[in-house]
Amino acid sequence: MNLTVESVKNYYEQWTEDYISDFGDIFQALQTANPQDLIDYICEVAEIEDGQKVIDAGCGIGGPAIRIAKNLDVQIEALNISKKQLSIAEDNLRTADIVGKVNFVEEDFHKLEELYDRESFDRVLFLESLVHSNSPQLAISAARAVLKKGGILYIKDLFEGPKDPENRGRVEYPISKINEQFALKIRPLGETIQHLTESGFEIMSCQYPKVQANFDRGNRFTARHGIRLLPNQERPWEDKGFIFLSWIEIICKRVY
Repeated sequence: MNLTVESVKNYYEQWTEDYISDFGDIFQALQTANPQDLIDYICEVAEIEDGQKVIDAGCGIGGPAIRIAKNLDVQIEALNISKKQLSIAEDNLRTADIVGKVNFVEEDFHKLEELYDRESFDRVLFLESLVHSNSPQLAISAARAVLKKGGILYIKDLFEGPKDPENRGRVEYPISKINEQFALKIRPLGETIQHLTESGFEIMSCQYPKVQANFDRGNRFTARHGIRLLPNQERPWEDKGFIFLSWIEIICKRVY
């Protein structure tokens, strides 16, 4: 698959109902047994507080944005390119009874600089969404433009793990299959770090999220749809933190 904004949109137009069946309102592979625990953790480490303006870049059906707005007095702009997902997100928002705190927008997060005033947001979140980008450098640059100086960019995502120098194909085969199956472009962590530093961000933290990770939802999803990602795979795929994948959160501050 040639990864484009349109191909990602088409993927979720097709698969959203299936994701809801297994993932609920948070379309993230690395979760916690209680989904709210993950959201509370993100709010803590990204230092999301009352009175802030936040962007949820690639918001799915609105689960994280709505959960954050229920607990904090924040204003969230939640962007998505999928009409289907945004329609469901609006229904979820009405049910949550927090009208006025979350605004769902049908837009591409690469265009933040065109959509919002410069230096007008306190936080920008990419919650397993940057991996869908065909141009992460552009997305990061756009996020920087709308962040206030001192504002925090939080990225939680999937990156390439360490390569076996004696058998690179062992790493690259599942990566390419995962990209094709889920409309992703999994990249080396170093590329994103370079984009961030070149865009004027100071890296405050880069680590595996400090939560009790739970992959049951994703494992159910792949098993139910018979997804096979490994050579000669006989049993359903189970994400147990394979060495060729690295789940990382990056917390960085705009300094320039």
